[in-house]
Amino acid sequence: MARRDRENRQERGYDTRTVTIRRVAKVTSEGRRLRFSAMVVAGDRNGRVGVALGRGMDTRSAISKAEKKAASGMVKIEVVGDTIPHEIRHKFGAAKVLLRPARPGAGIIAGLASRTVLEMAGIENVYCKQLGSNDLIANTYCTFEALKMLRKGRVLKRMSKMRERIGLKEKMDEERKKREARLAKKRDNKSD
Repeated sequence: MARRDRENRQERGYDTRTVTIRRVAKVTSEGRRLRFSAMVVAGDRNGRVGVALGRGMDTRSAISKAEKKAASGMVKIEVVGDTIPHEIRHKFGAAKVLLRPARPGAGIIAGLASRTVLEMAGIENVYCKQLGSNDLIANTYCTFEALKMLRKGRVLKRMSKMRERIGLKEKMDEERKKREARLAKKRDNKSD
């Protein structure tokens, strides 16, 4: 079942990851009514990402609802090469997040909620500090909203290093594609 879901996501052009699943209860006159809530991040790992919360009677229905909402709400994020164009601070409810561009090779230095959003957006090198709240849902939304506020054009005009990073990223992508093509060719030769 999981493999079929993964193949369907690849056909659609995006991938999803569940951040958290919670059991929630509504108290009525008959007693407690238990349901599930799931937070899902969807992204194509190429600058598009979406975040959504879905609720359902069981975990599977909650996750599928959240996946549909996240996929339909995906937005384009401004990415410079493999990082973000500039530093940004954002507050969403009680959660605060600070995002800063990082050097090539630094990786994603972030907490769980922010890391998931950044990976799904395709950002490879960034520093992220979560402040204010430990709530996974609030931090996920805060990181998503901060990424939506990034602006690329005005920063690139001033920063020559960022222009160099774009060229470096394109060169690394070409080398990776060549390497993958060679590996695929070797596999095909071995199977014959």
